[in-house]
Amino acid sequence: MFTTRSRAVALATLTSLALLAGCGGSSNDNKPDAPTNLKVIPGDGQVTITWDDQSTTSDLRYWLFKAQAENATRDDYRKYPEAAIIAPVTSPYILSGLTNDKPYSFFMNATHGNGPAGGETPTVGNVIPRQSGSVWTTNVAAGAGDLNHVSLAYGRFLAVGDSGAVQVGSVAWDTGSPVLKWTKASTVLPSVSLYAAAYNSTTPRTVLVGDLDGDGKAVIWTSDGSSTNYLDQWVTRTSNTTSALHGVALGSVGFVAVGDSGAISISADGVTWTAYRLTVDTAANTANNATDRYTASSSAAADATINLKSISVLNGTYYAVGDNGWIITSSDGISWRKHAISSSTPANLTSVTYGYYNEAIYLAVGSGGKVYRNTDPSTKPWEEIPVPGMGDMKAVARGSRFMAVGTGGQAWVSSDARAWVATSTGANENSVMWYSGGYIAVGEGGNVVTSY
Repeated sequence: MFTTRSRAVALATLTSLALLAGCGGSSNDNKPDAPTNLKVIPGDGQVTITWDDQSTTSDLRYWLFKAQAENATRDDYRKYPEAAIIAPVTSPYILSGLTNDKPYSFFMNATHGNGPAGGETPTVGNVIPRQSGSVWTTNVAAGAGDLNHVSLAYGRFLAVGDSGAVQVGSVAWDTGSPVLKWTKASTVLPSVSLYAAAYNSTTPRTVLVGDLDGDGKAVIWTSDGSSTNYLDQWVTRTSNTTSALHGVALGSVGFVAVGDSGAISISADGVTWTAYRLTVDTAANTANNATDRYTASSSAAADATINLKSISVLNGTYYAVGDNGWIITSSDGISWRKHAISSSTPANLTSVTYGYYNEAIYLAVGSGGKVYRNTDPSTKPWEEIPVPGMGDMKAVARGSRFMAVGTGGQAWVSSDARAWVATSTGANENSVMWYSGGYIAVGEGGNVVTSY
């Protein structure tokens, strides 16, 4: 409980900080001007704050003031809920932990080091964070080709797709939502279809996987770790498999890629790859009195009944999904367990994710308006949940809610993976990600849409 005494202590602390920020010392000399071009962009439970930040080339130290109010000022902000002073801050500054649908006010000042503070900026008031995912905005297109995947690498966006499309994006917070700006990688990739990317910040190296434009021959490209522009220079690698690779993820053993005909490719560094095929693990099934154990074998034949379309690392475990309701998990990329699902006609699955919304929820999406939900995959079968009106979903992401996107311009949101609400992106989307309080999706014709 927030007692009267606690509130008094908190207000006294804020008053002391305000005096420090306002005075900073006994002298009034050397006070900096107020920061310029202050903007506050609302997101989901947070805001992104930008200004003309000169701290990298000077000794300026910036102070941020905030309160839950429509138009708080320096004189009265301390009386409002969530009043706080935050310092030092640099632009862009993301402030999270805010209450959606409540108004907030923000203003700033600056000091030279710990010297006296200058004047305040005008208040940016009535900023209202809101839950994202309901309204979509067309953003800057990333080229003209179809895009199949979007992710982050080296602090930038990476969108890849058909005809060797590799687009590198940065973000500017110039308006009420982020504006993405894209540049085509200088390395010209041949006529390949790229389906997925994974990034290792330690190496550093980024891996792209796909196929030779529908010919079913795997391709793997990696960013050159010696380059000063890691997402601009790309090098082809020997995949050692003839089947298209549709997904790649970074986990405990390194990069694991999955694809058609039971293809599994593993690399510790993204450069040297070992190719395997999934096959029934008779010994493991006998030992466990089971029928769901598989192994990745370098000598196994291609199996046309096993087509894997995506892989993610969820809570330290590799999860791969594919056609005919395939959901498999592994801790090492070699030993796999196939999961049971509660469906006589399983969907072709395209994407899997995890989120915690009052309980742990694992979620897979795919074709035919069906989603698959599980709260404990180690002991429970996956529950099939038909969603009336939902079409073929291409990808799912976890943010403040689950977000699934797909064909027909459809997007669906849910907080529990049971009850779903339809929105519209306005175009066919193949991939979606959560970024800084909102969703970013990419798809056909290089289109990029955002929901903040």
